[in-house]
Amino acid sequence: MIKKYDIRSSENARKTLVELSGVDISTWKKYVGREGEYRYTGDLVEDVIKTYGQFSKNYLDFDFIYFHVTTSANECASIKKYGIFDLKHAYLCKESEIRIFLDQHGVTLNLDNKLLTCNGKTYDITFCPEKCPMTETQEHLCWLIGRKFYYDYTTCGFLSVDKSMPYLGQVHRRPEIIWNIDNLLRLNLSGEWEQSHFPYEITAHVKGSDIVFDGDEEQSDKDKVLKYLIMAYDTAFCGLSEHILLMKNGVHIPPTSIIDIKPFSHWK
Repeated sequence: MIKKYDIRSSENARKTLVELSGVDISTWKKYVGREGEYRYTGDLVEDVIKTYGQFSKNYLDFDFIYFHVTTSANECASIKKYGIFDLKHAYLCKESEIRIFLDQHGVTLNLDNKLLTCNGKTYDITFCPEKCPMTETQEHLCWLIGRKFYYDYTTCGFLSVDKSMPYLGQVHRRPEIIWNIDNLLRLNLSGEWEQSHFPYEITAHVKGSDIVFDGDEEQSDKDKVLKYLIMAYDTAFCGLSEHILLMKNGVHIPPTSIIDIKPFSHWK
């Protein structure tokens, strides 16, 4: 049975906590403020569920509701048409905004051969995790671009955020890869992008089996479920904070999985 997991707000987190633990909200409220009686908040959450409810067998059955922050100059037209791609497939889609923008500025990527070309000059963007070049060298800047396309290219989003605290990657201003390309080519594509593109919040859902468990993979299924219930408890009663959701490499969020697209007015 698919179970909804939504902690985008404190109210949603409370509903999620109740539905996934089987413990009613009045019981949870009795424990708020008693965190000091336990070593960790997780111990409190585990104790309450053991006493009054039951654990879901596996987070893989969860339907995670999250939001993806991006920027667009055309109200996310390509995302509405194709869905949310990871970076590699976004570049390969000739109608994506990142592909159109780079083409217009003479930046070409040959992902099969691991090459970036601009103004007649070609750069090797091969990525090898075991061989990180010396920082601030051209080789290192190329390596960082390669890392984005061959290692850290997955789709990501947020289960919840403190909307007063911008994400360090500044994804509400420009794609992170644009900043990497600027550093290599000594351009200001980031500034140009920011002048013509505006931030959007895309709410979508994804299966638990399509996400990366951010923690010790050797943990038991119960401990993995507990981790997400702790996030729900913290968001429900302690305020919103940043909880990032990563998809597995190659996971595509189709248009049918998109719930809403609207301007994102936070993180100024």
